[in-house]
Amino acid sequence: MKNISLLEKLKNNFLYAGVSKEQFKQVQSQLEAANLKSLRYWSVLVSIFWIYCLCMSLFSTDYERCRTAYFISLCACIFSLLCSVFLLPRFSKLLWMFKFFFRLSLLGGGIGIAVCQWDLRTITLFAIAIISPSVFIDSTVSSLAVHLSALVLYIFFGLNTVSPDIFYWGLGNYMLFSVFGILIGNAINKERLERYVYAEYEKQLVEVQMRYAYIDRLTGLKNRHAFEDMVTELSENQPDELCIVMADINGLKVTNDTIGHRAGDELIIAASECLSSAFEGIDTIYRIGGDEFCIILTESIEKTQVYLSRLEGLTANWHGSYINGVSVSTGVASIKENDDVESLLAEADDKMYENKSKHYKNLGVDRSFR
Repeated sequence: MKNISLLEKLKNNFLYAGVSKEQFKQVQSQLEAANLKSLRYWSVLVSIFWIYCLCMSLFSTDYERCRTAYFISLCACIFSLLCSVFLLPRFSKLLWMFKFFFRLSLLGGGIGIAVCQWDLRTITLFAIAIISPSVFIDSTVSSLAVHLSALVLYIFFGLNTVSPDIFYWGLGNYMLFSVFGILIGNAINKERLERYVYAEYEKQLVEVQMRYAYIDRLTGLKNRHAFEDMVTELSENQPDELCIVMADINGLKVTNDTIGHRAGDELIIAASECLSSAFEGIDTIYRIGGDEFCIILTESIEKTQVYLSRLEGLTANWHGSYINGVSVSTGVASIKENDDVESLLAEADDKMYENKSKHYKNLGVDRSFR
Protein backbone atom coordinates (compact mmCIF):
# COMPACT_ATOMS: atom_id res chain seq x y z
CA MET A 1 0.00 0.00 0.00
CA LYS A 2 1.28 3.47 -0.91
CA ASN A 3 2.40 5.55 2.07
CA ILE A 4 0.79 8.98 2.14
CA SER A 5 2.45 11.89 3.89
CA LEU A 6 0.62 14.02 6.44
CA LEU A 7 0.68 16.95 4.01
CA GLU A 8 -0.88 14.79 1.31
CA LYS A 9 -3.59 13.60 3.71
CA LEU A 10 -4.40 17.18 4.66
CA LYS A 11 -4.56 18.22 1.02
CA ASN A 12 -6.83 15.27 0.17
CA ASN A 13 -9.14 16.08 3.08
CA PHE A 14 -9.24 19.75 2.17
CA LEU A 15 -9.64 19.48 -1.61
CA TYR A 16 -11.10 16.01 -2.28
CA ALA A 17 -13.24 15.13 0.76
CA GLY A 18 -10.68 12.68 2.09
CA VAL A 19 -9.92 10.61 -1.01
CA SER A 20 -7.13 11.04 -3.54
CA LYS A 21 -7.34 13.42 -6.49
CA GLU A 22 -7.38 10.46 -8.90
CA GLN A 23 -10.26 8.80 -7.07
CA PHE A 24 -12.18 12.08 -6.86
CA LYS A 25 -11.80 12.63 -10.62
CA GLN A 26 -12.63 8.99 -11.34
CA VAL A 27 -16.15 9.35 -9.98
CA GLN A 28 -16.74 12.95 -11.08
CA SER A 29 -19.64 12.11 -13.38
CA GLN A 30 -21.34 10.00 -10.69
CA LEU A 31 -20.89 12.82 -8.18
CA GLU A 32 -22.43 15.35 -10.56
CA ALA A 33 -25.47 13.12 -11.06
CA ALA A 34 -25.85 12.53 -7.31
CA ASN A 35 -25.42 16.23 -6.48
CA LEU A 36 -27.94 17.28 -9.12
CA LYS A 37 -30.42 14.86 -7.59
CA SER A 38 -29.61 16.25 -4.12
CA LEU A 39 -30.14 19.81 -5.35
CA ARG A 40 -33.63 18.93 -6.54
CA TYR A 41 -34.47 17.01 -3.37
CA TRP A 42 -33.22 19.66 -0.94
CA SER A 43 -34.77 22.47 -2.97
CA VAL A 44 -38.18 20.85 -2.58
CA LEU A 45 -37.64 19.94 1.08
CA VAL A 46 -36.39 23.37 2.15
CA SER A 47 -39.09 25.10 0.04
CA ILE A 48 -41.71 23.21 2.05
CA PHE A 49 -40.04 24.40 5.26
CA TRP A 50 -40.07 28.05 4.15
CA ILE A 51 -43.71 27.76 3.01
CA TYR A 52 -44.56 26.41 6.45
CA CYS A 53 -42.76 29.36 8.05
CA LEU A 54 -44.62 31.82 5.81
CA CYS A 55 -47.93 30.24 6.80
CA MET A 56 -46.97 30.49 10.47
CA SER A 57 -46.11 34.17 9.97
CA LEU A 58 -49.80 34.80 9.27
CA PHE A 59 -50.74 33.69 12.78
CA SER A 60 -47.75 34.59 14.97
CA THR A 61 -46.02 37.89 15.49
CA ASP A 62 -42.76 36.04 16.20
CA TYR A 63 -42.83 34.57 12.70
CA GLU A 64 -44.21 37.77 11.14
CA ARG A 65 -40.99 39.67 11.79
CA CYS A 66 -39.09 37.13 9.68
CA ARG A 67 -41.52 37.04 6.76
CA THR A 68 -39.11 38.81 4.39
CA ALA A 69 -36.34 36.31 5.14
CA TYR A 70 -38.75 33.41 4.59
CA PHE A 71 -39.95 34.82 1.27
CA ILE A 72 -36.45 35.52 -0.10
CA SER A 73 -35.23 32.07 0.97
CA LEU A 74 -38.28 30.41 -0.62
CA CYS A 75 -37.65 32.24 -3.90
CA ALA A 76 -34.01 31.10 -3.84
CA CYS A 77 -35.10 27.48 -3.32
CA ILE A 78 -37.66 27.62 -6.13
CA PHE A 79 -35.07 29.18 -8.42
CA SER A 80 -32.60 26.39 -7.58
CA LEU A 81 -35.26 23.76 -8.22
CA LEU A 82 -36.23 25.18 -11.61
CA CYS A 83 -32.59 25.45 -12.68
CA SER A 84 -31.88 21.88 -11.54
CA VAL A 85 -34.75 20.64 -13.72
CA PHE A 86 -34.42 22.77 -16.85
CA LEU A 87 -30.94 24.32 -16.97
CA LEU A 88 -28.37 22.06 -15.31
CA PRO A 89 -29.11 18.87 -17.28
CA ARG A 90 -27.91 20.80 -20.36
CA PHE A 91 -25.17 22.86 -18.68
CA SER A 92 -23.71 20.54 -16.05
CA LYS A 93 -20.59 22.70 -15.62
CA LEU A 94 -22.74 25.27 -13.82
CA LEU A 95 -23.65 22.80 -11.06
CA TRP A 96 -20.89 24.01 -8.73
CA MET A 97 -22.31 27.53 -8.87
CA PHE A 98 -25.82 26.38 -7.94
CA LYS A 99 -24.52 24.17 -5.15
CA PHE A 100 -22.80 27.23 -3.74
CA PHE A 101 -25.87 29.44 -4.25
CA PHE A 102 -28.29 26.96 -2.64
CA ARG A 103 -26.16 26.36 0.43
CA LEU A 104 -25.51 30.08 0.82
CA SER A 105 -29.26 30.75 0.55
CA LEU A 106 -29.89 28.10 3.20
CA LEU A 107 -27.42 29.76 5.57
CA GLY A 108 -28.67 33.18 4.51
CA GLY A 109 -32.19 32.24 5.54
CA GLY A 110 -30.94 31.43 9.01
CA ILE A 111 -29.01 34.70 9.10
CA GLY A 112 -32.06 36.65 7.97
CA ILE A 113 -34.18 35.12 10.72
CA ALA A 114 -31.52 35.82 13.34
CA VAL A 115 -31.27 39.45 12.25
CA CYS A 116 -35.02 40.04 11.93
CA GLN A 117 -35.98 38.16 15.08
CA TRP A 118 -33.09 39.04 17.31
CA ASP A 119 -34.02 37.19 20.53
CA LEU A 120 -31.71 34.35 21.52
CA ARG A 121 -34.11 31.57 20.47
CA THR A 122 -33.69 32.31 16.79
CA ILE A 123 -29.91 32.27 16.93
CA THR A 124 -30.13 28.49 17.32
CA LEU A 125 -31.31 28.32 13.72
CA PHE A 126 -27.65 28.53 12.89
CA ALA A 127 -27.73 24.79 13.45
CA ILE A 128 -28.31 24.91 9.70
CA ALA A 129 -24.58 25.44 9.56
CA ILE A 130 -24.18 21.81 10.62
CA ILE A 131 -26.57 20.52 7.94
CA SER A 132 -25.25 22.59 5.05
CA PRO A 133 -21.91 20.77 4.44
CA SER A 134 -23.74 17.43 4.17
CA VAL A 135 -26.29 18.50 1.56
CA PHE A 136 -23.93 17.66 -1.32
CA ILE A 137 -20.97 15.34 -1.75
CA ASP A 138 -18.33 18.00 -2.00
CA SER A 139 -14.85 19.03 -0.96
CA THR A 140 -14.06 20.72 2.34
CA VAL A 141 -12.81 23.83 0.56
CA SER A 142 -16.26 24.28 -1.02
CA SER A 143 -17.95 24.08 2.39
CA LEU A 144 -15.42 26.54 3.78
CA ALA A 145 -16.08 29.00 0.95
CA VAL A 146 -19.83 28.86 1.59
CA HIS A 147 -19.44 29.37 5.34
CA LEU A 148 -17.03 32.27 4.94
CA SER A 149 -19.45 33.92 2.50
CA ALA A 150 -22.29 33.40 4.98
CA LEU A 151 -20.13 34.85 7.75
CA VAL A 152 -19.63 38.01 5.66
CA LEU A 153 -23.43 38.21 5.24
CA TYR A 154 -23.95 37.85 8.97
CA ILE A 155 -21.47 40.59 9.78
CA PHE A 156 -22.83 42.91 7.08
CA PHE A 157 -26.51 42.54 8.02
CA GLY A 158 -26.17 42.03 11.76
CA LEU A 159 -23.42 44.38 12.92
CA ASN A 160 -25.57 47.53 13.14
CA THR A 161 -28.95 45.82 13.31
CA VAL A 162 -29.00 43.91 16.60
CA SER A 163 -27.51 44.74 19.95
CA PRO A 164 -23.76 44.00 20.34
CA ASP A 165 -24.26 41.29 22.96
CA ILE A 166 -26.70 39.36 20.75
CA PHE A 167 -24.58 39.98 17.65
CA TYR A 168 -21.36 38.65 19.17
CA TRP A 169 -23.15 35.78 20.87
CA GLY A 170 -24.65 34.79 17.50
CA LEU A 171 -21.30 35.26 15.77
CA GLY A 172 -19.60 32.92 18.22
CA ASN A 173 -22.35 30.34 17.84
CA TYR A 174 -22.24 30.54 14.07
CA MET A 175 -18.47 30.05 13.96
CA LEU A 176 -18.70 27.13 16.39
CA PHE A 177 -21.51 25.50 14.43
CA SER A 178 -19.60 26.07 11.19
CA VAL A 179 -16.50 24.29 12.48
CA PHE A 180 -18.54 21.33 13.68
CA GLY A 181 -20.59 21.37 10.48
CA ILE A 182 -17.52 21.27 8.24
CA LEU A 183 -15.89 18.47 10.27
CA ILE A 184 -19.08 16.40 10.36
CA GLY A 185 -19.80 17.11 6.70
CA ASN A 186 -16.27 16.10 5.72
CA ALA A 187 -16.62 12.77 7.55
CA ILE A 188 -20.01 12.08 5.93
CA ASN A 189 -18.80 13.11 2.49
CA LYS A 190 -15.69 10.96 2.75
CA GLU A 191 -17.78 7.92 3.60
CA ARG A 192 -20.23 8.58 0.77
CA LEU A 193 -17.43 9.33 -1.68
CA GLU A 194 -15.59 6.12 -0.78
CA ARG A 195 -18.75 4.17 -1.59
CA TYR A 196 -18.77 5.74 -5.04
CA VAL A 197 -15.09 4.93 -5.54
CA TYR A 198 -15.64 1.35 -4.37
CA ALA A 199 -18.65 1.01 -6.70
CA GLU A 200 -16.52 2.28 -9.60
CA TYR A 201 -13.81 -0.31 -8.85
CA GLU A 202 -16.52 -2.99 -8.69
CA LYS A 203 -17.86 -1.84 -12.05
CA GLN A 204 -14.39 -1.96 -13.60
CA LEU A 205 -13.82 -5.43 -12.15
CA VAL A 206 -17.08 -6.67 -13.64
CA GLU A 207 -16.11 -5.17 -17.02
CA VAL A 208 -12.75 -6.97 -16.90
CA GLN A 209 -14.43 -10.24 -15.91
CA MET A 210 -16.98 -9.84 -18.69
CA ARG A 211 -14.18 -9.08 -21.14
CA TYR A 212 -12.31 -12.25 -20.27
CA ALA A 213 -15.55 -14.23 -20.36
CA TYR A 214 -15.83 -13.38 -24.07
CA ILE A 215 -12.18 -13.04 -25.08
CA ASP A 216 -9.72 -15.79 -25.94
CA ARG A 217 -6.67 -15.06 -23.80
CA LEU A 218 -4.07 -16.48 -26.17
CA THR A 219 -5.11 -14.58 -29.29
CA GLY A 220 -7.18 -11.68 -27.98
CA LEU A 221 -9.97 -12.64 -30.36
CA LYS A 222 -13.51 -13.31 -29.23
CA ASN A 223 -14.06 -16.84 -27.92
CA ARG A 224 -16.61 -19.59 -28.43
CA HIS A 225 -18.91 -18.14 -25.77
CA ALA A 226 -19.12 -14.87 -27.72
CA PHE A 227 -19.53 -16.84 -30.96
CA GLU A 228 -22.52 -18.79 -29.64
CA ASP A 229 -24.17 -15.58 -28.45
CA MET A 230 -23.67 -14.02 -31.87
CA VAL A 231 -25.12 -17.07 -33.64
CA THR A 232 -28.19 -16.88 -31.40
CA GLU A 233 -28.57 -13.18 -32.15
CA LEU A 234 -28.23 -13.74 -35.90
CA SER A 235 -30.77 -16.56 -35.79
CA GLU A 236 -33.29 -14.24 -34.15
CA ASN A 237 -32.47 -11.20 -36.34
CA GLN A 238 -31.15 -12.50 -39.65
CA PRO A 239 -29.61 -9.74 -41.81
CA ASP A 240 -30.05 -9.54 -45.56
CA GLU A 241 -26.30 -9.73 -46.19
CA LEU A 242 -24.41 -12.34 -44.21
CA CYS A 243 -21.32 -14.42 -44.93
CA ILE A 244 -19.54 -16.85 -42.67
CA VAL A 245 -15.93 -17.92 -43.06
CA MET A 246 -14.66 -21.00 -41.24
CA ALA A 247 -10.87 -21.25 -40.93
CA ASP A 248 -8.65 -24.02 -39.62
CA ILE A 249 -4.88 -24.05 -39.08
CA ASN A 250 -3.14 -26.73 -41.09
CA GLY A 251 -0.63 -28.89 -39.23
CA LEU A 252 -1.15 -27.65 -35.70
CA LYS A 253 -1.21 -31.14 -34.14
CA VAL A 254 1.97 -32.14 -35.96
CA THR A 255 3.65 -28.92 -34.85
CA ASN A 256 2.68 -29.54 -31.21
CA ASP A 257 3.85 -33.16 -31.36
CA THR A 258 7.15 -32.59 -33.15
CA ILE A 259 8.33 -29.11 -32.18
CA GLY A 260 6.37 -28.39 -29.02
CA HIS A 261 3.44 -26.42 -27.71
CA ARG A 262 5.33 -23.14 -27.79
CA ALA A 263 5.59 -23.56 -31.54
CA GLY A 264 1.93 -24.54 -31.62
CA ASP A 265 0.97 -21.39 -29.72
CA GLU A 266 3.06 -19.35 -32.11
CA LEU A 267 1.13 -20.91 -34.97
CA ILE A 268 -2.23 -20.10 -33.37
CA ILE A 269 -1.17 -16.50 -32.69
CA ALA A 270 0.16 -16.19 -36.24
CA ALA A 271 -3.15 -17.36 -37.68
CA SER A 272 -5.11 -14.96 -35.48
CA GLU A 273 -2.88 -12.02 -36.45
CA CYS A 274 -3.20 -12.83 -40.15
CA LEU A 275 -6.98 -13.10 -39.82
CA SER A 276 -7.18 -9.79 -37.93
CA SER A 277 -5.06 -8.04 -40.55
CA ALA A 278 -6.89 -9.59 -43.50
CA PHE A 279 -10.32 -8.78 -42.03
CA GLU A 280 -9.27 -5.35 -40.80
CA GLY A 281 -12.16 -3.40 -39.29
CA ILE A 282 -14.16 -6.57 -38.62
CA ASP A 283 -14.57 -7.28 -34.90
CA THR A 284 -16.52 -10.52 -35.30
CA ILE A 285 -13.54 -12.87 -35.55
CA TYR A 286 -13.77 -15.83 -33.18
CA ARG A 287 -11.49 -18.59 -32.04
CA ILE A 288 -14.00 -21.41 -31.55
CA GLY A 289 -11.59 -24.29 -30.96
CA GLY A 290 -7.93 -25.19 -30.65
CA ASP A 291 -7.15 -24.56 -34.33
CA GLU A 292 -10.54 -23.37 -35.52
CA PHE A 293 -11.70 -19.85 -36.26
CA CYS A 294 -14.90 -18.29 -37.54
CA ILE A 295 -15.44 -14.89 -39.11
CA ILE A 296 -18.95 -13.48 -39.39
CA LEU A 297 -19.48 -10.67 -41.88
CA THR A 298 -22.52 -8.67 -42.91
CA GLU A 299 -20.95 -8.37 -46.35
CA SER A 300 -21.54 -9.80 -49.82
CA ILE A 301 -19.74 -12.94 -50.96
CA GLU A 302 -17.69 -10.83 -53.40
CA LYS A 303 -16.41 -8.56 -50.63
CA THR A 304 -15.66 -11.58 -48.45
CA GLN A 305 -13.53 -13.10 -51.22
CA VAL A 306 -11.43 -9.91 -51.23
CA TYR A 307 -10.72 -10.43 -47.51
CA LEU A 308 -9.76 -14.05 -48.19
CA SER A 309 -7.35 -13.01 -50.93
CA ARG A 310 -5.63 -10.74 -48.42
CA LEU A 311 -5.41 -13.64 -45.99
CA GLU A 312 -3.62 -15.82 -48.55
CA GLY A 313 -0.99 -13.13 -49.09
CA LEU A 314 -0.45 -12.59 -45.36
CA THR A 315 -0.08 -16.27 -44.50
CA ALA A 316 2.26 -16.84 -47.46
CA ASN A 317 4.66 -14.16 -46.18
CA TRP A 318 4.56 -15.01 -42.46
CA HIS A 319 7.69 -16.32 -40.69
CA GLY A 320 8.05 -17.12 -36.99
CA SER A 321 10.69 -17.99 -34.41
CA TYR A 322 9.89 -21.69 -34.09
CA ILE A 323 8.32 -22.38 -37.46
CA ASN A 324 8.81 -20.89 -40.86
CA GLY A 325 5.26 -20.56 -42.15
CA VAL A 326 1.56 -20.77 -41.42
CA SER A 327 -1.18 -22.29 -43.54
CA VAL A 328 -4.92 -21.85 -43.04
CA SER A 329 -7.73 -23.67 -44.81
CA THR A 330 -10.95 -21.69 -45.22
CA GLY A 331 -14.51 -22.20 -46.31
CA VAL A 332 -17.05 -19.47 -47.03
CA ALA A 333 -20.82 -19.51 -47.39
CA SER A 334 -23.46 -16.86 -48.01
CA ILE A 335 -26.95 -16.54 -46.56
CA LYS A 336 -28.20 -16.00 -50.10
CA GLU A 337 -27.76 -19.73 -50.70
CA ASN A 338 -29.05 -20.93 -47.31
CA ASP A 339 -32.31 -20.82 -45.41
CA ASP A 340 -30.94 -20.12 -41.96
CA VAL A 341 -27.78 -19.48 -39.95
CA GLU A 342 -27.35 -23.13 -38.94
CA SER A 343 -27.26 -24.33 -42.55
CA LEU A 344 -24.95 -21.41 -43.37
CA LEU A 345 -22.49 -22.54 -40.69
CA ALA A 346 -22.70 -26.13 -41.86
CA GLU A 347 -21.96 -25.16 -45.48
CA ALA A 348 -18.98 -23.00 -44.50
CA ASP A 349 -17.66 -25.83 -42.33
CA ASP A 350 -18.04 -28.40 -45.10
CA LYS A 351 -16.24 -26.17 -47.61
CA MET A 352 -13.42 -25.55 -45.13
CA TYR A 353 -12.88 -29.29 -44.67
CA GLU A 354 -12.97 -29.83 -48.45
CA ASN A 355 -10.18 -27.26 -48.85
CA LYS A 356 -8.29 -28.81 -45.95
CA SER A 357 -8.42 -32.23 -47.65
CA LYS A 358 -7.16 -30.67 -50.87
CA HIS A 359 -4.31 -29.00 -48.96
CA TYR A 360 -3.07 -32.32 -47.55
CA LYS A 361 -3.64 -34.11 -50.86
CA ASN A 362 -1.41 -31.55 -52.58
CA LEU A 363 1.26 -32.28 -49.94
CA GLY A 364 0.92 -35.98 -50.67
CA VAL A 365 -0.46 -36.69 -47.20
CA ASP A 366 -3.38 -39.10 -46.95
CA ARG A 367 -5.66 -37.63 -44.30
CA SER A 368 -9.39 -37.99 -44.01
CA PHE A 369 -11.59 -35.44 -42.26
CA ARG A 370 -14.94 -36.10 -40.71
